[in-house]
Amino acid sequence: MKFTRAAALPFGTVLLVLLIAYLSVLQTIPNGSEHYYMIDVGETQIVMNVWGTLHMTGYPLYILLTGTLVALLKGLGVSAVTAPAVTSLLYSLLALSLVYVLAAHITRRRWLSALMVLLYGLTRTVWVHSAIAEIYAFGLLLLVALLLLALWQPPIRRRVYWLALLGGIAVFHHRALLMVAPALLLAAWPDFVATPRRRLPLLLIGALALGLLGFLPYAYLPLRAWADAGWVYGDPGTWKGFLDQFFGTEASHFMGLPSTLDGLLANFNRINTVLITDLTLPGVLVGLAGLLLGLRDARTRRAAAVLGLSALVAYAFHVLFYTDILSALILPITLSLAFGWLFAAVALLDGLRKLPRFHPVYGQGAVMALLVGLMAAALISSHVPFLRDLTTNPTGLETQNLVREAPQDAVLMLDWGPRHFAAGFLRDVMGERRDLMLVTHKADFSQLIPTRTVVTPEYTFYNRPVSWWQEQTGGKVYLSAIEPQLVRIAAQPERAAVTGAGVQALEHTLDCTADGLNLRVAWASATVPTADRSVFVHLLDAVGNVIAQADESAPVYGWRPLTTWDAGEVVRDVYPLPRLPEAATVAFGLYTQQADGSFLNESVNEVAVICDP
Repeated sequence: MKFTRAAALPFGTVLLVLLIAYLSVLQTIPNGSEHYYMIDVGETQIVMNVWGTLHMTGYPLYILLTGTLVALLKGLGVSAVTAPAVTSLLYSLLALSLVYVLAAHITRRRWLSALMVLLYGLTRTVWVHSAIAEIYAFGLLLLVALLLLALWQPPIRRRVYWLALLGGIAVFHHRALLMVAPALLLAAWPDFVATPRRRLPLLLIGALALGLLGFLPYAYLPLRAWADAGWVYGDPGTWKGFLDQFFGTEASHFMGLPSTLDGLLANFNRINTVLITDLTLPGVLVGLAGLLLGLRDARTRRAAAVLGLSALVAYAFHVLFYTDILSALILPITLSLAFGWLFAAVALLDGLRKLPRFHPVYGQGAVMALLVGLMAAALISSHVPFLRDLTTNPTGLETQNLVREAPQDAVLMLDWGPRHFAAGFLRDVMGERRDLMLVTHKADFSQLIPTRTVVTPEYTFYNRPVSWWQEQTGGKVYLSAIEPQLVRIAAQPERAAVTGAGVQALEHTLDCTADGLNLRVAWASATVPTADRSVFVHLLDAVGNVIAQADESAPVYGWRPLTTWDAGEVVRDVYPLPRLPEAATVAFGLYTQQADGSFLNESVNEVAVICDP
């Protein structure tokens, strides 16, 4: 099929629509979402800017190509946080362009092919990976390029060698792309059959050698480790560490046949839920029916068989051997089902042509416009709010604001994940707070806590309670709030000479910020308290009405109950409040709730709100 300007018009129109859709949700801030689509996005945002390495299996080819693109985009004025997502958009648009070329080549229906690409581009997994910094748009590009090579007619000269070379690149990029191998073998079988038997061993050896060339980019991993580069994942500079990276041993717990029928059914339901969410239930059913119709049509039989086998192998592997959701396995399935839509549309229009008084152009156009419009509306209404929530999640920005308040030269512990990556982006890409030592839970806290100022956000203690910290240090630890939402973990308590009975506020100050107030209190007791108390912090107006509060179940965001204190220990705390124009005073103290539901206040204090304009 010759692709003239007229042939390019349908897809050019669709490409513009998809570009607008992708830009509308493009991620332009440090990632904060913990959805499985997004869990590694923050890491990618950093690595693509600093030439590090990614989590297992390393993805060196992706890093080399995408890091280069990111550098070029930044040179053109694109921000460091947005550039990695723009590369995904470029990979995706190129992949969809190849889908259109393949679809138009198979069916000779340009507008139908373009409309199929439009709908496929609006499916959830394709859409999200066109707008975030992740590896899967690049994987989709490799997958479509392989199918284009395999299904092009007339046969491409030395097709087996080209498939071996590109297939090796694809599989070494992501092992899940090995699932398309049976479909490619089916497509290339005539090439094998046409090869004289005496030349077949040479063909196989040559194909294997070309496929192994895809391994060469892995030299990048140890080279970056030996260069002491930042953000090098694991230890690829050693032979064991390199093999762990290459084989992805860290993800081995996701692999394997479910041990129970319930586990198998859970896999089955999990995958089907994702496919239905991506394509809608009618979309899945029409796609399956379309692949079957494609098998009945001599014009599309070969393509339908190859695409159907590609989807079947990926689906079976996902259900039988993988216990999580992997987009690299979802995309081959949804791509094949999208081609099923195309084959179903061809069969429908061929059937409509046989109806009397049915206009062959306007009638078909009206039917397709209605069906595509309904499907596109369903996909857009379902996916846009979800995607916007993912790409605009403010947690990354909030984490960076929290990190900015950390003490000078502190050790900041954030568990590996989106918050850790947001802090890393602030330090290593934006160049702020380079004084901080950023660590995960794997750090040696028995050495750090006695010698450094170790801080962590207060929410860390939900997953890493005080008992966990004590296990790391081999002794008791002492928590104090050092800044809003930041808690210091110390090996020794701060002590003061305390006189008098009960818990006292030895010191208290009220700091004003641009949009808030921070009440800082130093609590202490001459003896170990015998009962726990809660903390009330009330912002009052001029007549004593409570206009805001920062109550806690115990000091230090609830993590230092009074009965855990040492005698004479100073427990420092920070209580953030909003800065309101009608605020006059802050009242604070301790309280208990009586049996009759009333409250008994103790250690009551007040401080005036005095802020510069």
